[in-house]
Amino acid sequence: MILGRVVGTVWATRKDPRISHHKLLLVRAYGAYRPGHSTAQLVAVDRVHAGVGDDVVVCLGSPARWHLGGVNLPVDAAVMGIVDSCTFSREAFSEAARRPAAFAGGFEPRKVDWT
Repeated sequence: MILGRVVGTVWATRKDPRISHHKLLLVRAYGAYRPGHSTAQLVAVDRVHAGVGDDVVVCLGSPARWHLGGVNLPVDAAVMGIVDSCTFSREAFSEAARRPAAFAGGFEPRKVDWT
């Protein structure tokens, strides 16, 4: 699963009938998500009614398809929840811990508490 922010909505006049009633969102990931392509966004199917500007949790692969009720769906990412707030440990973001010192893309979740 990844944490990200909804940065747009994808409008498609024709979709696979199995996902025709679901909204498609453009999500920009925070943190450790490193896609194998050059863009920082991904398209995720939304069943939790997220909107542009919401911080969301997205699952990828088979769990995304299971969340939508099947294993044979043309889906690789699904929004699992809307995030109210996040709590992070400062040690997890330190150089000594060999973790990223900042969130990917230079922005972070809207409501962050540091411990």
